Amino acid sequence: MRALPLTLLFALPCLAADDGWEVVVKGPITVKNRAVTDSSIKEVWAEGEIAAPAPEVQDALMEVGKLRSYMPYMKDARELGERLADGSIYVYTLIDLPVVGKRDYITRLWLRESLAPDGTGTFRNEWHAFPDFTPRRQGITRVEHNDGSWVITPLPGGAKCWAVYRFTVDPGGWIPAFAANMGNERGVRETFEAVAKEGQRRFALRGATGTVRAQP
Repeated sequence: MRALPLTLLFALPCLAADDGWEVVVKGPITVKNRAVTDSSIKEVWAEGEIAAPAPEVQDALMEVGKLRSYMPYMKDARELGERLADGSIYVYTLIDLPVVGKRDYITRLWLRESLAPDGTGTFRNEWHAFPDFTPRRQGITRVEHNDGSWVITPLPGGAKCWAVYRFTVDPGGWIPAFAANMGNERGVRETFEAVAKEGQRRFALRGATGTVRAQP
């Protein structure tokens, strides 16, 4: 296996013994969490292979308007206003979770690093919550804390990529912290599977139509 880029090395789990991370799921997708200062909600770190080319995964994660077509439980996702001077954009998202009900959140999304035109390099995005950016909707709980990132690196051959997905989400409302943390951990596998399926769909479509992938 070729040497991994520095951005991915920084995200790999070869961490100091006192960093607080605890492995909670082992397998093709490794999931671990650690406590967050002054919060009962834990930070989640997940990593593993995604069976889709990195360029398609990058496009899937950055095309906000299409997220609701493949992300689990997502009912709405759209950009709010124009892109800012640094290229970031505010995003509105609505999810409808079983039993828990509807939650929405506003985040500011940055593209920190993109793949080269030939598909090499590293993709990295990042988002942070801005819960008061728009008025709250009646009957929908606004998520106050939602911060995270993806780091995607192509694997040899180009058909797969390595993904590191980190996030801290507090769904708010009446949900106990232990249930929220459990839901965050269990939802990771579904998210990885959904991103892989969408990446594969985009790759097949690009091959069938002979189109050139648009740069983010």
